[in-house]
Amino acid sequence: MIRLRTLLPAALAAAFLLFSCAKQEVGPDTGCSEQLTVPVSAHGLSSSEVATINALFVGNRLDSRNLRYVRYVREAVQTYFPPYASFDSQVVTVEEYTNGLRIFTGQVIFAFKNGSFSFQNGQLSSGTSLDTSPTRSPGQVRDLFEATITQVDANRLQEVQRQCVSVEFGYFNLNAGTSNAPEKLVKAWRVSPKNQEYPYAYYQDEAGQLIYYDNGIRTFR
Repeated sequence: MIRLRTLLPAALAAAFLLFSCAKQEVGPDTGCSEQLTVPVSAHGLSSSEVATINALFVGNRLDSRNLRYVRYVREAVQTYFPPYASFDSQVVTVEEYTNGLRIFTGQVIFAFKNGSFSFQNGQLSSGTSLDTSPTRSPGQVRDLFEATITQVDANRLQEVQRQCVSVEFGYFNLNAGTSNAPEKLVKAWRVSPKNQEYPYAYYQDEAGQLIYYDNGIRTFR
């Protein structure tokens, strides 16, 4: 695993929902590259869960317009201190969007107790004046991905070259995970082999610079 400039939460490996596929003829590799589009309205939950969460946000005057719901847990929690009462716990994990694009580092958790907002884990974005037009094509992003794998994970190269890759354009906070650092959003790409979680990488759009690469290998001592 290679980390450049920031440490990503593991939860960033999110599921992709909607895509269109076009074969790119850019650069040395002309393999298939699918550009994915995941709208903020494409919640990763059932319609009944979405309705429940919407009611929670409306009832607590929380703005959910730029939030895509990806996880919901509801359970009765028993306290082990006076008055030894139980309460209804609802926890919602969201991905944040701005300008209609996903912020790859923008995952936030909202917790509710007996229907009332309790706490928030993670900071919401201030948004950006950056536009929504990429400089690079999906084919060029594939080339960057293969170049990275050649350099640091060469045993995977042939496997990746035989597959279509999935790419998504959005924003990335270069200061994510850095305590008290101001948000620094850049236009970025996420890329991985189609229907596979690993390996995946993030690249800055304009410079083509690698932000983060993860092959899924973990070493424990």
